[in-house]
Amino acid sequence: MSTSSPSRFALVGREVARAVIALAIALLVALVVILATSADPAKAFSTLLTAPLSSNRTIGLWVDDVAKLTLTGLAFSLVFQAKQFSMGVQGQVYMGGLFAALVAMSPIGATPFAIPVAMAAAMCAGAVYGFMPGYAKARFGASEIVSSLMLNYIAILVVNYIIRAHLAPAGSGQLVTAKFPETAILPAIIPGTRFDLGIVIALAATVVVWFLLYRTNWGLKLRLVGHNAKFAEYSGIRSSFIMVSAMTLAGSFGGLLGAVFVQGRAFGNLAQNFDGNMAFEGILIAIVARNKPLAVPVVALAYGYLRQGAQLMGIRTDVPTEMISVVQAIIILLVASSFTLPGKKFIGRLMGRSQTATTAPEAAK
Repeated sequence: MSTSSPSRFALVGREVARAVIALAIALLVALVVILATSADPAKAFSTLLTAPLSSNRTIGLWVDDVAKLTLTGLAFSLVFQAKQFSMGVQGQVYMGGLFAALVAMSPIGATPFAIPVAMAAAMCAGAVYGFMPGYAKARFGASEIVSSLMLNYIAILVVNYIIRAHLAPAGSGQLVTAKFPETAILPAIIPGTRFDLGIVIALAATVVVWFLLYRTNWGLKLRLVGHNAKFAEYSGIRSSFIMVSAMTLAGSFGGLLGAVFVQGRAFGNLAQNFDGNMAFEGILIAIVARNKPLAVPVVALAYGYLRQGAQLMGIRTDVPTEMISVVQAIIILLVASSFTLPGKKFIGRLMGRSQTATTAPEAAK
């Protein structure tokens, strides 16, 4: 016990240090770009760093992003744990949002059961949409990347068509449904903001995923399959079943994210292209968190802050919002490549020599 704990803490410390250094380098590059493009770089950079905390409204925007980024990060983390590379979270979000909206617009939407029933329907729809590429991979050997991406396009186009042709108010010319009943919209934690029940749902989902991965036999089998699928097969584990079940479970969280989108204070209805491609940003969250569920909300908290800061910087200054894409790309490159600081090995050798020099006399005694 005494030997395992320090190594675990050391590993966590290294990963945190790596993420912090990557963030610092990304912010440094962002500063350089701001200096080159802005007429008032001091104001622009200050807005990037402080704007999300400037009011209750902007704090609500930040927390709303954190909740959604956490859910999409959890969905990607599950499939990455199984060493699968399904890109189908966006399609699951759309199907989940559609079924949540159908429940909210039905007679159930006016009852106290609207929120739980809509979320359950969304999770079921997302699970089915996650199962499809997993089954195609296990049964026919189809690439999960290609099949999940194609299913994304199908979901987006079908949902957008249903909204335009059937769910939008007749004759309105709008590409959005009518407002849901108040009983079908997530209650606000801070009134008048987007700080709603979504963040509680995201944190609860984090605990559930952690428990499934690290406190159940299924989670142990999933991690074994992800580490070495052939060894898992030799051990009697049905790796194809574990892989399909992981993608199905990830799909249920993608569907839950769709419900959080459409039932949140930001929407309260179903609109075309409602996710704004945020579902794909879960890839960054999962990579930086190293697919660890408890790390996902922490990464989402930091990235969501930068995301909102960049958007507010684009609104309040002359620097374009696309700046966050620069920060995002640099963070992915640095963290995913397991970079090391220049001179780290040299410093380590010096430290090793000094330690050897001090311990040698003691050993001689």
